Amino acid sequence: MLTAPFEGYWVVPGFHGHSWVSLFQRILLFPLPAVTLYLVLRRKDRLAMLPLGLITAWIIWVLFTFVLFSPHSYYYLYYTWEQIAGFLLILSFWYLARFQSFSRITTIASLLIYYGATLFLSQWEIQTHHHLGASTEHHTAIPTAFSYGPNHLGAAVALIIPFVSLLFLLKRSWWVLAASILFSLWGIYILYKTGSRAGELAVMLEAIGLAVLLPKRWKYYAIASIGALFVIIGAALFLVVHLPATDMPFALVKFRHLAHIFNGAASHSSSQGPGSFKIRIALLESGFRALWHHPWGLGPRGAEGYYAYYVHHKSPYNTYGVIDAHNMWLEVAIDFGWLGISLYTGFYGLLLLGLYRLRRHTDATLRYISWAGFPALIGFVIGSLSPSSVMIGFNIMWIVYGLAMMAIYQNAQLIKTAPHYPSDIRTSGFVRTDMTSLPFGFHHSSHK
Repeated sequence: MLTAPFEGYWVVPGFHGHSWVSLFQRILLFPLPAVTLYLVLRRKDRLAMLPLGLITAWIIWVLFTFVLFSPHSYYYLYYTWEQIAGFLLILSFWYLARFQSFSRITTIASLLIYYGATLFLSQWEIQTHHHLGASTEHHTAIPTAFSYGPNHLGAAVALIIPFVSLLFLLKRSWWVLAASILFSLWGIYILYKTGSRAGELAVMLEAIGLAVLLPKRWKYYAIASIGALFVIIGAALFLVVHLPATDMPFALVKFRHLAHIFNGAASHSSSQGPGSFKIRIALLESGFRALWHHPWGLGPRGAEGYYAYYVHHKSPYNTYGVIDAHNMWLEVAIDFGWLGISLYTGFYGLLLLGLYRLRRHTDATLRYISWAGFPALIGFVIGSLSPSSVMIGFNIMWIVYGLAMMAIYQNAQLIKTAPHYPSDIRTSGFVRTDMTSLPFGFHHSSHK
């Protein structure tokens, strides 16, 4: 996590632009998938290890499609190694999970430090109009921080906000609660300044995901609060849509464009050209056509090659010159076919299931990772629809995956050392016992 922002700069002379990090990845790559599958198959708690098995099978399929379908240029090789880097991050978390105290302190603290650094850099960019990441809007105050662009930053901030908002689950203190609220609001402000509509929708979806986890007696308050929030957002959107667009700040203009989701026709203007919603629909239709004709996939970076080809040739779907899928799920499907998207969504779904089953765990840290990780991944289903090629260099996504794997693994270890649990629970890989209390005196009845 510490080296990720600087990986491209740690170049080894004479190795064609490769960094120390990428060379180390090559050393680890060859033995680890085989060793991982062997360990998954020999463990008795296979349900807990199934997500790791699926993502290992997925990375093997990524390498297989690279050998079969890719032109093997550095451009495509770099993309493939980015996927390998994400896989190795997950394996790192899985290995660190064996050292319970060390892994929890270092991983959660690193995530929060990364979030803090992102906020400070983003604020600096907003104030100075200088950009650290690549951005096409260089003359406006749009932050990019460590990310490739504002949409990537918006998705990253939305992904981390639940971990910041729920810090009080780890330490029952009013000052921690106040700090959580303050830094969460700051993150939402940065998210607003990015203009990332997918990130904004992700945060709204995260609120719903959190409500799903809450004990029954608190669900009604959460649902009422979410309903009030949506009413406020809807009223604000209605007001902004009917305001004159002249001299409107960039972030407010992007917020205004949320209305395009409910009115596709409004996303097109004869003077400004097609809106992003209309373009994304065209990308989706064209992408399904690619998947239909290439069920085994086009190989790493195949989606961009496919869209780029039809920019210069007659196509039934006009993507208006855009060659990025702008959709992580569509990109995975086009690149790696039905098998690739099945393995990836299966892994993602099992992470959600594992985190959901930890929602009432008696261990405070596992409960925290469940309450933060489940909404984060629920929101990321939409948050991943905005960035261009979100799978490339988006290490924060893999880090959240790794945190979920760490929690599931540590839960399985606790079950093995707790013989008083019923046998059906012990073999399932997930603890289903309720926590006895919530922070600040919130209590609910025990679950049988």
